[in-house]
Amino acid sequence: MATNKSIVVEKYELENPAAGIKVVDRELPEPAEGEVRVKITLRPIDPADVFSLMGVYPGFAPSSLPAVPGLDGVGVVDKNGSGASKFKPGTRVVAAPWPSKSGNGSWQQYVTIPESSLIPVPDALNDVVASQFLVNPVTAYGFFDVLESEGLLKTGWIVNQAAGSALGRMVITLAKSRGVRTINLVRRRALAEELTALGGDEVLVTTEDDLEARIKEITGGQGADALFECVGGDIGPVVRGLRNGGVVFLYGAMGGLDFSAPIPDILFRDVSVRGFWLSIWLDAASPEKIRDAVGKILQYLVDGTLHAETEGIRFPLDKIAEALGAHVKEGRRQKVLLEG
Repeated sequence: MATNKSIVVEKYELENPAAGIKVVDRELPEPAEGEVRVKITLRPIDPADVFSLMGVYPGFAPSSLPAVPGLDGVGVVDKNGSGASKFKPGTRVVAAPWPSKSGNGSWQQYVTIPESSLIPVPDALNDVVASQFLVNPVTAYGFFDVLESEGLLKTGWIVNQAAGSALGRMVITLAKSRGVRTINLVRRRALAEELTALGGDEVLVTTEDDLEARIKEITGGQGADALFECVGGDIGPVVRGLRNGGVVFLYGAMGGLDFSAPIPDILFRDVSVRGFWLSIWLDAASPEKIRDAVGKILQYLVDGTLHAETEGIRFPLDKIAEALGAHVKEGRRQKVLLEG
């Protein structure tokens, strides 16, 4: 009898996320009316997935454990439920979103999902790129949507934290296509040439450069419009490099769950700090806006406007502990992927 190999969270583990998960064989799910069963072929590990294992990510909020995490991935249609006929079996699809919030995420071989949540994958996208469709590309797209729709681009400069990450590289290429200039922050100077070749305007090393002085120098004393921040810790030097009325967008916590910022800049210069979470942006968008965004994002992935690596570091589902170890490895260049 066919089974559904799944990675399940049995308990949340803040210090060692891998300690609370287990690989199990579960019953093969049957699609309900209007649903499709998708055979997942490839899934990236994103920081938000790790936060799911820790129990601190609201995008993974099952009513009980064990439950299956996994925010992103690509697969093929395996079986249509009654009333579902849009996709033929074998069609490659991604989802917006996979039902990870309820604990039915992509870290399993088969997922049942409403047909309306599925999106066909263009032939020009390989599985590695397609598997990353949701979390990073939509976040980058949504970030620029907010910048532009709220009129926040005054000087035309933004600061891009963790610029060498998959999302950081997407921010570089998308900014370039929109005429927005980027100051890209990295921990290793060796990345400078690579990020400049992608279209990054300036690259600063957080452990070597005087960030406040260099940002002011680069922007001709105007300051940058915004900081796209995902590390945390002391962000004071960058905040002081923002213009009056500049905005810090917090979208992650790769360096820990706390940050500090200088009160005078917030109090006297109207610098604001706000969160940017993909789910909130999606919830606020109309169905028409989401459809338009999906079409553009897929095209951007095809033509390179959103840069995505076409290869990754692959692990089978039952090697999830090793995959998580590779995900947090210092200097990792490629996306870590779960296959099978």
